[in-house]
Amino acid sequence: MDKGPKKDGLDRMRDFFGQEWVLVSILVLLCAFLFVFKLGDSPLWNNDETIYSEMAKEMIKLSDWITLHFNYQIQFDKPPLYFWLIALTFRLFGWNEFTARLWSSIFGIGGVVVVYFLGKNIFDRKTGFLAGLILATSLQYIAQSRLVTHDAALSFFISLSLLFFYLGYKTSKGMYYLLFFLAAALATLTKGPIGAVLPFLIVGLWLGLTKQLRVLRGMRILLGIIIYLAVVSPWFIIQFLRHGEEFVNVFFLARHFSRYLAPFQGQSGPLYYYILVLFLGFYPWICFLPSSAYHLVISKANWYGDEGKKSLLLLLWFGFIFTFFTFAQTKLPNYILPLYPSLALMVGKFWNDSFSRTLRHFRRFMFSSFFLFLFLSILFVLAVTAILKSNYPAEYAEYGRSLSFLAMVLASGTAISFLAFFWKKRPTLSFLSIVGMMCFFLGVLVVLILPKVDLSRPTKALSYKITSLIQPGEKIGMYLPPDPGLVYYSDHPVMEIHTKAEVFSFLRSEERVYCLMDEEHYLKLKEENSQIPLYILDRKRQKVIVSNKK
Repeated sequence: MDKGPKKDGLDRMRDFFGQEWVLVSILVLLCAFLFVFKLGDSPLWNNDETIYSEMAKEMIKLSDWITLHFNYQIQFDKPPLYFWLIALTFRLFGWNEFTARLWSSIFGIGGVVVVYFLGKNIFDRKTGFLAGLILATSLQYIAQSRLVTHDAALSFFISLSLLFFYLGYKTSKGMYYLLFFLAAALATLTKGPIGAVLPFLIVGLWLGLTKQLRVLRGMRILLGIIIYLAVVSPWFIIQFLRHGEEFVNVFFLARHFSRYLAPFQGQSGPLYYYILVLFLGFYPWICFLPSSAYHLVISKANWYGDEGKKSLLLLLWFGFIFTFFTFAQTKLPNYILPLYPSLALMVGKFWNDSFSRTLRHFRRFMFSSFFLFLFLSILFVLAVTAILKSNYPAEYAEYGRSLSFLAMVLASGTAISFLAFFWKKRPTLSFLSIVGMMCFFLGVLVVLILPKVDLSRPTKALSYKITSLIQPGEKIGMYLPPDPGLVYYSDHPVMEIHTKAEVFSFLRSEERVYCLMDEEHYLKLKEENSQIPLYILDRKRQKVIVSNKK
């Protein structure tokens, strides 16, 4: 019997790498390097990392898994799901930088896998794989997946909710719609009402604009709302029963609604704020985004056809979140992380179509994209250099060689990718060159640069100095500027001191006390009141630990 032509080694290799489990495994392994490599080597950054890690630690120390605390004071800033997970790893493996950051890395990996399945179901498997690689190697996505913040988790749950919605839409299976509501509920328990507002409105707008509101009838909305409330409401009800109107006023009004209407703690910005964030945060793929968006629009048949609906879903996903946060009065770079998966899918679709080279406009689009790529690579190195010079002038000389090597990595990656696409006519090699460049970038950053930056952050070492000396009944204070890292690393309550009168009163205590402050403030205090004894216990990088007793 004729079994057909035998497959050669190249064909068998293509079949192997075309299997779904292989593609997902590649994405997971790549993310494990980008998000987990040397994850626990650097001290936690102020403010969010140390505050959120301490809140998870105090869950265990106070045996209170409902009401959050920082510095042993009640906090109504965030829901508890992310803190529950960190506290779980603290209890199982001990508290340290790695266990604090681990869940962000897990959610970062999960977000990349979800984008793969979104790309596979909206377009095809290859687009999903490329989109996963793009998301995993985007600068801000790497950073947020290595930091103790809620944003990687929120992005994961929002992306997961949209994946379940699209699977329900595609297959007409009601179970997927119920999972859509469940994922939105988990997003709400991660960062508040925004976790439901974003996916619900994106889906509603898409169905309305594509004239598909009839789909709502099959979404089992009543049962979905019951599932959503069953997951979300218990924590909110218990908090209200415990704290009454104070919880409602602080959590909903002050921490969420008021942040949208007015800047919180000076965190404001102009209308173009998030345009600048995208240029840096979605680097290097931001260079291909304008061409990708244009290609997505012009390649559609019409907005009501299948291809048009797919394009509109991605454009709405990006456009709604971007617009929503642009008009918010409180602005932070991490707020827009949930739109990055949509950008990855757009650019992944563009690159996948470019591999076939069937459309004449690709060469022109790619040339302009690579020109922007070169420009931004140069601009990025100059910006990092300027930031380090202004913030760490004394230590800048130590970074010189590392920054030069970083510049070489970016320049080489840009050049190899450009030549592979236009000279060798090998777009796959061009794409992989950019992925490799970001892997080298991460390696240089965590191996060569961050260890030097850590030398200029002395809070961890000074905190350990206090813990080696402190005795029961003695107190710790922190005087300008406030340093939440002291609370986490000292593992003690810390008194916040804001005025000279308060610090003098603190240092007059009968018992021995310790106070962290800038060396500049220490010299001023010593000059203004020589009657209070001040003993320096340790000094590092313009910060000192002083005590009122030897």
